[in-house]
Parts: sequence; C-alpha cells; structure tokens
Amino acid sequence: MRPGMCLPPVALLTLAGCATTFHAGAPEGAVAVIAHRGASAYAPENTLAAFSKAFEMGADWFELDCHLTKDGKLAVIHDADLKRVANEDPRVVPLSTLADLQQADVGAWKGAEFAGERIPSLEEALDFARGRIGVYLEVKSDWPEARLTEKLVALAQDWQGDEASLRRTMMREIEADGTRNLALTREILKAVKARRMKDQVVLQSFSPIVCVIALAEAPELRTEFLGADDPEKPGQWERFVMFGSRIGAAGFNVSKDSVTAERIAAFHAAGKTSAAWTVDDPAEMARCVDCGVDALITNRPDLCIETLRTLGKYPERGRS
Repeated sequence: MRPGMCLPPVALLTLAGCATTFHAGAPEGAVAVIAHRGASAYAPENTLAAFSKAFEMGADWFELDCHLTKDGKLAVIHDADLKRVANEDPRVVPLSTLADLQQADVGAWKGAEFAGERIPSLEEALDFARGRIGVYLEVKSDWPEARLTEKLVALAQDWQGDEASLRRTMMREIEADGTRNLALTREILKAVKARRMKDQVVLQSFSPIVCVIALAEAPELRTEFLGADDPEKPGQWERFVMFGSRIGAAGFNVSKDSVTAERIAAFHAAGKTSAAWTVDDPAEMARCVDCGVDALITNRPDLCIETLRTLGKYPERGRS
C-alpha cells in the first residue's frame, strides 16, 4: 500500500464484525489482522501462495490489489507493470491481456519454491477466499483523475444535502468524464456480487472517484477510504477526512505515521473504523494499538498475531 492521492479511505469491517463472521466468538475490542498482499513477507505478494499462507497463519483478512487489463479483465497485482515482480518483465498491466500477464512467473524472485506462481485473476482470489477468510480489496487507479477529483472535492465542500444525493450528483460528473475507473470498479462489484460475498469483502482505494462509484452503486458493500498525512501539503489531511465523511465512507485506513490517538478517537466518534498500514515492527504495532486502531495491515501476520496476544488484543479465533 502506498499513498497516492491525498483524498482517501479507510477500511475495515466492522472489525469486530469481521471477526464474528469468520471466527467464533471474537469479542469486542479485539484488533483485526489484515495480511498485506497476503503473507507477503513469506510468499510472493498478491499470489494464491501468499493468500494461502495468510489463511494458514490465522489472519482475519488478506489484502490484495486489483487492476483492469486491456481486455477488461481483473488482474491481482500491485504495480501497473511487471518489472518488480517478474524479473524486469516489460509488460504493462493496462496494455496487456490477462492471459498474456498470466504467462509471467511472479514467484521466482521470492525463492525457487515459488517458481511458476502466476498473477491470479480477481475471480480466482475470491474463489479461494470464499467461506474461509475476509478479503480487503484495494482498487488501483490507472487513469489520470486530478481534474475530476477537484470537481468532486468542490462538490463535497459545498454540499448541503444528504449523502445519497451527493453521490448521485458526483456520479453524473464521473460518467460524463469517461474515466476508466468506472469500468474497473463496476467489474469488481460484479465479481463480488456474483459470488454473494458482500459480507466477506471490504473495498478500499486511495481514489476518491473509485470510492464514490462503489458507494453509489453498491451501498450494501463496505467501502473505506485510504490516505496518509503529508506535512508538506497543508490542508491535505483535513480535505481527506472531509471528503470521506461527506460521501459516507465506512472507515479511514491510514499510514502508520499518520496514526495518533486524537485522530483515531475522532474517527470513532464519527462512527468510522480505522486501520493502520503497513506495520511490521512490534513496537509500532503496540503504538498503533495504544492509539486505538481497529486493525493492523501487515506483511507479517504471524508476528502481528503474536504481538496482539501479548497485548491482550487477540482472543483466540475458531475457524467457522
């Protein structure tokens, strides 16, 4: 997870809600564990091997990233190209078909035992998770959106009506713009709805446009806004919180460096949840928990669970 735009969202299911859906009797106050791109410290990120490892380690959710391919399919990969995960492979995700992308070996860089791992489709990832583990689905934006975003922000700042009316007005702007994010988000919603996984999937994005589309067209699905504070951009944090609140995002997922007790308390007072990313150090995990976060997004779910147990924030779950 990387900060992209400034406006943003959050995440997590009712974290407590997540636990009661997939684990037996997780009490209120437990902190949820979200495996970042799967258990990516131990297996190649965003692969079925990493998702399987996250499940084995006991994570409540695994997080994945999703892009739209040239042929309108959904590829599970973080970057917009394959260079980092496939030995400098030059293929670019939005300019390639899913079948072409799936020819690449995205596992060998992590170790010989993972040679041959391929990029899964979103449908394959959802089918693996269904009935087993929650999916925290980050929608990646491959489309220039600064101009449209500014329009939406201006609408949010001046809006005097209700959330539903604001979303409808924003959707008219989005559809008129022709952004590729519309097709991307709709394809993702279609895949989730087809599998009846609305209670097992949380959508999140750094893109305010994606969040508006998801909230407008699938209000039954939990959508959270991703973001981070940037001291070099005065007002960015306030704008982030304003926008997510006005459109009705269910939570705010923020970088660990953005976490303070005051900010998390403000989210909770507004009825929002908050998760911190990406947290791999036990001391930082403890600090974020002390600040009140509802969930930790981590590359090391086993270490996270161990740390939460020590803090009394991880009552044992029973797989249902």
